[in-house]
Amino acid sequence: MKVGMHSFDCRDAAALAGFWSRVLMRPVDEGATRAFATIGFDEDGPTWMFHQPDGEFAARPNRLMLDLGGEADWLEQADRVQALGAERISDNEQDGIRWVVFRDPEGNTFRIFARGPASHPSVSHRHGTFDPMTL
Repeated sequence: MKVGMHSFDCRDAAALAGFWSRVLMRPVDEGATRAFATIGFDEDGPTWMFHQPDGEFAARPNRLMLDLGGEADWLEQADRVQALGAERISDNEQDGIRWVVFRDPEGNTFRIFARGPASHPSVSHRHGTFDPMTL
């Protein structure tokens, strides 16, 4: 099994898709509206879907955290994402792992990492699975 889609409940699907389109440097698919939009629906890899849910939005913040790998230029990517409209919440470092926490224009929390946490020496078989929420 693999991730097929990232889905966001939002108030303005076209606007939020536009933000993520600039972050990911991928175009919003044709036909985006305030109620529904996608990125990459007909491409390989995960589709990004944005939609207005029926009824009320959840009162709590999202519990699933999206982590993006910025590779060698991770800090420049973090600055770029902030310039696109993300709210920079914190810059962090723990045990040699560096990351920045953001909120997108609708308040969804996400992070950009300096390097993949699985390559960090403290993440080994003796530790079991890596839990980024413990960072």
